Amino acid sequence: MWRFSREFRSFAHRSFLAISLLFLPVGISAAGGDIASVTVVGTRLPVNLTSQAGQPYDASSIRKDVRALWSTGRFDDIRVETTQSANGISLIFRVTEAPQWQLHEIRIEPSTHGLHPKLAEGTPLNRWRAREIALEARNQLNAEGYVHARVDETLIPLSGRKADLLLTVHRGDPVDVKRVEFHGNPGMDPRQLRSALRTMRIRRVLPGLPGLWHGWRLFPAYNPEAVASDIGRLQSMYLAKGYFDATVRLRDTRIQGRSAHVSIDVQPGPLYHVRGWRVPGGPLDTAHTEDRPLRELCSCLLTLRRDAERSGVLEFAANLDVEHLGNSATANLKAGVQRGPAYHVGRIEFTGNHRYTDAAVRRNFSLDEGQPLDRRLLRKSIARLNQTPQFDPIDDHALVVQPHPATGEADVLVQLTERNHRAWSISGPVGPASLAGPLQASLSSRLPAWGQGIFELSTYVASISLVAFAHPLIPWLAASTARFQPVLAIQRPFTPGEGWNSGFIIAPQIGWPRSALSYASAQLQNRLRPAVLEHELPVTVPRPQGDVAMFCEPRGPRVAAWRNTAALAARFLSAIASL
Repeated sequence: MWRFSREFRSFAHRSFLAISLLFLPVGISAAGGDIASVTVVGTRLPVNLTSQAGQPYDASSIRKDVRALWSTGRFDDIRVETTQSANGISLIFRVTEAPQWQLHEIRIEPSTHGLHPKLAEGTPLNRWRAREIALEARNQLNAEGYVHARVDETLIPLSGRKADLLLTVHRGDPVDVKRVEFHGNPGMDPRQLRSALRTMRIRRVLPGLPGLWHGWRLFPAYNPEAVASDIGRLQSMYLAKGYFDATVRLRDTRIQGRSAHVSIDVQPGPLYHVRGWRVPGGPLDTAHTEDRPLRELCSCLLTLRRDAERSGVLEFAANLDVEHLGNSATANLKAGVQRGPAYHVGRIEFTGNHRYTDAAVRRNFSLDEGQPLDRRLLRKSIARLNQTPQFDPIDDHALVVQPHPATGEADVLVQLTERNHRAWSISGPVGPASLAGPLQASLSSRLPAWGQGIFELSTYVASISLVAFAHPLIPWLAASTARFQPVLAIQRPFTPGEGWNSGFIIAPQIGWPRSALSYASAQLQNRLRPAVLEHELPVTVPRPQGDVAMFCEPRGPRVAAWRNTAALAARFLSAIASL
């Protein structure tokens, strides 16, 4: 018999194989034989084992099974018993299920690192899930440049099968990317290559003075995953320009203290002339520009993806084959697409909305049950939910789409995290108070969850503020000549699902002109804000040395620059309204 239990956990994480070999029954393994039976005792949970009756006895397979059981995080104790009989060897896996708790709260020490794991109270929790949360927190710190960060997790059991999760953070010093160098034969201006970088781009805020000052620059945080992502971006840029044999690799990364120097090797190869391209369902087209020979091809692939999304297709992939013509740098392109099955919306379920009704949340959704599951409408729905002030932004972990191929339906599950319903704030203008707004200190709280529709009180906020007014820029907006004034207000923040029935404030002290102007500015700001609803399309390009990806970038929102300018103007209007 050999055993793997809680007492050996910290040691076993470092040397699992050593423990397995130490406790393995040497006599039986030497005798060999077939497995007569395999039994799992101590759990009703489904267990998948590679050791099966009728197979030859293999100690390595048993070690693999124990490792797989332990990695599930569902067991605190695993023992394997073996008995020899005339029929063969009987295996008994005796397991003890790990205790399950309900999350009470997450505590972070020290609490100054900006980590906010999004888990609602009552979420099922065990030691394995706690470790995953700690790893997610460490990855977040790594993305911010803390490459040596460590996060330790501790479960603190409470009464009633509840537990607190304590995350102890050892952050270390951050590392910034101070220099990005290109080696080899890039064939392009280094400034053009740096413009293709996203996470490693060094942005200059103020120019320097020769010999006196290097200027003011913003250095990005170093993250190995971000470096790999930007290398993929550079590779995609060369492919999109017709350098189909280009290779872009990381040459070296030097970390000295808090500075990282990244060296990238670029070999572009020849620039190909594209004679024509073809997409199933699309025409043969030879028109292209010299700097972007694949622009029309990407536009066609994005149109095909959009058509597939409208019909409810969840899985859409594209590939591009480069057909070389002779020995010259000339090629034809043949693109292919793979579509998965189409689905309709089955069930839309929201969790985590304790203070808000399901109907209030559902009004922000553009998808309805029974419709084709349009991914664009799903992204629009999530963008509308992220625009509401009641919930934290929804990320990929909080949105789950569960397809059911047998029924042709897919369920949409959204995990919401409510923001604190009580808050205090102290705010002031950047610039003259007569132009940019007053000084203000306020306490606010959301109202109880009573009523429905426009009278649903949980969508309102009551606040009391002390406002220091300046001389107004537009005198007719002034409802009072008092310079210091307490303001008691009832506000319904703008919510896309409520539309014109939100974004207003009721405060007799500020008068109706300011209230009307505040309502108009809130509507303009939120309705003019452009939303990115189309994501880039990765196109796989097979090559002998390995597949690479080219990213087709969709067009941005229409007149996005004008809409952003108008939104800023509306914000300026809101500042004037608060004078």
